[in-house]
Amino acid sequence: MQKLLVFVFLFLMTGLALKAQTIQGKIVDETTGEAIPFVSIAVMGTNNTTVTNDAGEFILKNVNLPTKLRYSHVSYILLEDEISTANNLFVKLKAAAINLKAVVVDPYRGQRLIKAALEKAKEFEKENFYGNAFYRQLTSINGKASQIYELFYDLEFNVSKVKGWLAKQSRFAELNEGLSFAMSNQSYLTFSLAGYLFEDRKTGRFVTLKNLKDFEITIEKYIEQKDQDIAVVVCKYKGNKKQFYINSTYYIGVEDTKVYRLENSIFNVPMSINAISKIPPTATTIATFNSSRTDIPVLESISSKLYLNLNAKGRTLNPVISAMLTVYQLDKTLKTQKFTELTKKVQDKAIIESIEYNPIFWKDNPIVKQTALEDAFIKMMESKSAFGTMIDTQ
Repeated sequence: MQKLLVFVFLFLMTGLALKAQTIQGKIVDETTGEAIPFVSIAVMGTNNTTVTNDAGEFILKNVNLPTKLRYSHVSYILLEDEISTANNLFVKLKAAAINLKAVVVDPYRGQRLIKAALEKAKEFEKENFYGNAFYRQLTSINGKASQIYELFYDLEFNVSKVKGWLAKQSRFAELNEGLSFAMSNQSYLTFSLAGYLFEDRKTGRFVTLKNLKDFEITIEKYIEQKDQDIAVVVCKYKGNKKQFYINSTYYIGVEDTKVYRLENSIFNVPMSINAISKIPPTATTIATFNSSRTDIPVLESISSKLYLNLNAKGRTLNPVISAMLTVYQLDKTLKTQKFTELTKKVQDKAIIESIEYNPIFWKDNPIVKQTALEDAFIKMMESKSAFGTMIDTQ
């Protein structure tokens, strides 16, 4: 009898250990086999979500198996799938049908959809959200990775902007090869770009309720989803192209008028650089939202890329700074914390160096999923113990 009880106890403990799993996989186009970035993956019935990286890869931690996952992307048919295994999931999504026939029927429908979507978001502009977030920034110069830093932090945000953050864990590494370029507060740039999603400012250089007349607004196509069509609405600025301005593409539900995705092309980025800039800085962003599970667009991820063309001491530099912010868990209890206000005066490296580097925390961390370029650079810097010393001096 005692042996039987021990067996039952071990069986139960083994079952519990197997339940909480870290799930990883890759999502591709069913027809082309190409990886699909920015697919939203959610554990149904929970706030546990993530998005795929540029290589279509994803990781979800603390998942009780078996479970049901929801894979959603505005350009693909929604998929819900029961899973009982954690590793090496290979998911194929079927592209949604595209309808071009209805595009020219009503030339003003795009403007009405944008207006309705912004008005819906504005109704909730005072409602704050809180979540656990991960941020990675990789700087490449002339195609070679040179600097990386990563942050885990708690985030306070609303439909207009990121309001505050509280760093929890961080690490930084940089090559020292006589050629360097660094953004002191790229996180602020990424956060503030997130603020250009719905914020109703007076300027006419990006889409707001007050300046729709300053944009040429057209519906490019309709994506046919099961519940409703998604209108792809393109907004092109008509004003002075020598100043800072943004062209935007909104993916809006034609029935619920919610924004599901927003792509920005940003020109003449206002920033000071200690080098000669041949061409004004430009940037791109892609933002995704948890619109399918909320009444309003709640920020899920935002990716930004800043492109520069510089001449420093007779050398041509083409830095590309890539950043990815992912809100992987919403948590209302975080609102009791004291957040650092978002400001351009906050220096990322100072924040990073204020937190002791913890290699155990970063080793095999399930949230830290990177692209091939990031992975190769991180492994090289880890082999040199560069994260521990902050700068590789070899």
